Amino acid sequence: MRNKRRIHWIIALSLLLAAAMACAGTVNNLQVTGLPQYICPSSTPRPTHTQPATSQPLWPPYFSSNLNWYQVAPNFNTIHAQWTGQNAGTVYLSYSGSMMTYPYYWPGSNGYIAVDTITGSTRTNLYAITIPTSVYYASVSIYASGVAGSSRSYGVTRVTYYIYPNPLNPPPGGAPGSMTPTPRPTYTPWPTPTQYVRTNDYFVGDAIYTPVQPSGLQLMFRVSRISDLPAAEPDAGGQPQSIFIWEFEVKNVGSVEYDIFPAGQMYVSTITLPSGMETEGVWGASLAAAEEAGFTPNYELTDVQPGETKTFTLAAYGPRGTARRVSYVLDVTTRDDGGGIPTIVPGQNIVSWINEVNTICTGDIAEP
Repeated sequence: MRNKRRIHWIIALSLLLAAAMACAGTVNNLQVTGLPQYICPSSTPRPTHTQPATSQPLWPPYFSSNLNWYQVAPNFNTIHAQWTGQNAGTVYLSYSGSMMTYPYYWPGSNGYIAVDTITGSTRTNLYAITIPTSVYYASVSIYASGVAGSSRSYGVTRVTYYIYPNPLNPPPGGAPGSMTPTPRPTYTPWPTPTQYVRTNDYFVGDAIYTPVQPSGLQLMFRVSRISDLPAAEPDAGGQPQSIFIWEFEVKNVGSVEYDIFPAGQMYVSTITLPSGMETEGVWGASLAAAEEAGFTPNYELTDVQPGETKTFTLAAYGPRGTARRVSYVLDVTTRDDGGGIPTIVPGQNIVSWINEVNTICTGDIAEP
């Protein structure tokens, strides 16, 4: 019975190759060389964790003020209140004066007015105050809201003679400048975990990717679940059977068409018997097993175009037990192992999935 099954497989694969060659004229879209490598995503080294950039410089609060002159005269009635500040907040100014005649009081600015805002680095500014000729004495007050104790008052006296103020009377300096924070050091890199790599016997549910082929072909394979149920009829020898069911997903992440014959390339290769012993063989997919399992399979030769994903549900009869391993033939173009000895199944470069969920790694491999 097993030899007959193998003969059927050989015929099926031969038909597959002939059909694909007729359509595509090449074996490149039937042949995958090399084994897919599964590298555990959670064992991939993380990039070095760097500190955020050093914060902006700190500017200690500072404020100092003066007037450019303290007298007014027949030829000079405008003075400048001037200041130098650093991170000082809002600058407020007020001025008023006394008069010899009614109303005897000059209201000037009518209280404090905001004349500047200094939020960061050192800044110098001024404000012009014109004092009426009837005012013989004026008072000027100035302070910065962000600097405690910065309030200063200045008196301006009117004289009867001409004066010539020095235009170079600068505002007071002495701001301490910035305090640059100490740069933060780069974090120590994360430790590099030991990579967990599998080149065969992949876990159920994990996506694996083939190497890029010279033709541009590259594929993602995934077996999403493997299950079994008792068959209604015994096998040809009168022994009880199981039906093994699995789902096979193929995505073409390459640049050329891929031709696939899932029922001819995939089979159950290891079964765990009720005793716990394992037996190896070739139990290929069959229409009868699929129909008994209650679904209509797609077992025909088909193509998977670049960017396309196709999912196949397959079923096979085998000895009573559970499927331990399902296998897939990556290269159906030859049955020779290189030494002239035919392989057990038609084709070579065979990969397998074991009926276990991955409990070692988490996450999916990034798509190429």
